[in-house]
Amino acid sequence: FSYHRSSDGGGGDWLSNVAFVKVDVEGFEIAAFRGMRNSLFREGSSTKVGGLIVEVGPDRWGRANIGFEAGVEEMKNLAENHFEKSYILVRAEGGHAKTCPVSLADVVADKNPEEFEGNKMYEVKLEEWEPLLKKMESSHFDCNFYFKN
Repeated sequence: FSYHRSSDGGGGDWLSNVAFVKVDVEGFEIAAFRGMRNSLFREGSSTKVGGLIVEVGPDRWGRANIGFEAGVEEMKNLAENHFEKSYILVRAEGGHAKTCPVSLADVVADKNPEEFEGNKMYEVKLEEWEPLLKKMESSHFDCNFYFKN
């Protein structure tokens, strides 16, 4: 993303729309989001991101020297300032259901998730981020989150 600034050195954007971003950095997602503040989410940028998916495991943030509180704030910042909606994708069945079970949905207010291929997608509201991530951290869960505009 470092090349999306204009080549004339004026700091403008030549990349105005990004359909989708997948972040897969094994515990370094918060560091990656911080880096996006200087590229995709730079103040004054006209770049629009349609959607983003990321696997998050709060107990892995220590790999990048990110504390729990800082990680929560970064997730909330992403949800509040860069996307219209955010969702957790939980696994209702199959081998991965143990790493991100439906029981996590007890933390969110959304009781009518979208369902697809044995998975459920629950909307996450701003005030639900901290308790949700705390539950994930204490149980060593890794879940996918989808942010969309």
